Amino acid sequence: MPFLSPSMDTLTDKLASTHLDSVEEETLPGLEDAYRSLLEVVSYPIQHSEKFKHLNIDAPKGVLLYGPPGVGKTHLVRSITDRTNAMLTTIHGPEILGPYLGDSERRLREKFAQALRTLQANRPAIVFIDEIDSIAPHRQQTAGGMESRVVAQLLTLMDGLKGRGRVVVIGATNRPNSLDPALRRPGRFDREISIDVPNQIARAKILQYYLRKMPTHNIDIADLAESTNGYVGADLSALCREAAMQAINARLSDSNRNGLVTQNDFMQAMRHVVPSITRGVGIDVAETTWTDVGGLKETKLKLVQAVQWPLEHASTMQRLGVKPPRGILMYGPPGCSKTTLVKIIATQTKATFLSINGAALYSPYVGDSEKAVREIFKRARASSPAVIFFDEVEAIVGKRAFDSSTGGDSVQERILSTLLNEMDGVEVANNVLVIGATNRIDMIDAALLRPGRFDRIIYVPPPDCGARKEILQIRARRMPLAEDVEFDRLAMETEGFSGADLANLSREAALIALRENIEESKVTMGHFELAMQAVQPSLKKDLMEYYARMQREFG
Repeated sequence: MPFLSPSMDTLTDKLASTHLDSVEEETLPGLEDAYRSLLEVVSYPIQHSEKFKHLNIDAPKGVLLYGPPGVGKTHLVRSITDRTNAMLTTIHGPEILGPYLGDSERRLREKFAQALRTLQANRPAIVFIDEIDSIAPHRQQTAGGMESRVVAQLLTLMDGLKGRGRVVVIGATNRPNSLDPALRRPGRFDREISIDVPNQIARAKILQYYLRKMPTHNIDIADLAESTNGYVGADLSALCREAAMQAINARLSDSNRNGLVTQNDFMQAMRHVVPSITRGVGIDVAETTWTDVGGLKETKLKLVQAVQWPLEHASTMQRLGVKPPRGILMYGPPGCSKTTLVKIIATQTKATFLSINGAALYSPYVGDSEKAVREIFKRARASSPAVIFFDEVEAIVGKRAFDSSTGGDSVQERILSTLLNEMDGVEVANNVLVIGATNRIDMIDAALLRPGRFDRIIYVPPPDCGARKEILQIRARRMPLAEDVEFDRLAMETEGFSGADLANLSREAALIALRENIEESKVTMGHFELAMQAVQPSLKKDLMEYYARMQREFG
């Protein structure tokens, strides 16, 4: 069910009841399940070899660890090595690949030979291939180059591995689908262990681990865990480090500070440390609240119900069997605060916020655009709850042409098909909400407008007289005003002005006042009247008739 996350009370109870089995697991917060899975593959053949002989089964040869960068794959392998007292042989791509023919294969053979020599000292061996996709990519994509020879050599070494049960090959990668399929079969990598982005409970454990030796004051770990959605272990480590730096800076500038790390230091640190999983697609927006948008009371309430309620009242909605919407489409005239409302959602909810625009999405290469859409949804699912925002959605996924004479299979149609599958296809995008904004709802394909995709279609109307007054007052909050400014009169005289027009009107009035007296300028009613001669309303009669028709058609 989308947007269901553990409540703060539930999280606190689970943290209090958490009992780790060993010292090793205490140093691996959030990785307990992966640790147990990897430990049984590595340690069982060593400690219970007679059981394997009795059952007449072979011990596993290899394990593939995969997950986003920074989740702790390498740290996990080091901990397993210490626990089993094994000799670790690490292989990095750059040190294997050589410039001469046969050089890379020779170096790979030497690494495996080095691991096998440790068996003579009666110690198990672990061969750890970090970033294995860099030396063993899909051979069909490398077209018979050096990488293909390295893959073939690795396959041969794993098939002919002596000392099975006492030598385990562990590979780690961020891109498991880039690996050659021949590696991902039983007999080579017998088990694959996924390490996902930590959820709220795991993040709380990780924060507890990093804060255990840090001098702190009134830190609410449960609240921090809720606020750090999408952060992996490496991000949380950097966040704690940045919070400590904030505390040091505060101590240097204020001698009354005691040097303890506070909750406010973490809030400041979050401005500098962003989740690595959202880099490149996440957006940085200024802090915006519902009071920054005038009017639109019904629209705001609908958005709060669709976005904030599933996050804040998850248990209640689950108890009532209410499913939150998968998608929300906002449509209305230009300049009526659709994008601003989405900015508020981005700053007021603690969900991961990802944005897609047409310029970044379209690519000259076939398949790249669809891959970008899939990657966005993959990141959103990994860091859920998440919100994906499509601005000017009709330009990205317009209507499909059913006339065969148009040439068919366009990039836009392929992107639309990918989006339809991601929103409501075989692979369900749980805990992911898609928000679209458009001025031309009639240009959007009907398949997107059905329940299960854009469930809620919300009309964002132009401001009425009361809303225009509110918008003008919001725009004038930091503006030095003369006493003769009458907002009621201005609201009545600005019929046909959108929210963007009113912002432009306020800015123009301030510039006129500035030109008159640059030293001590105050904005008067006369300045607003002069500005109205320069700023024309954008909501013309024919445009509003069009939106009246769209309202009757789409609601």
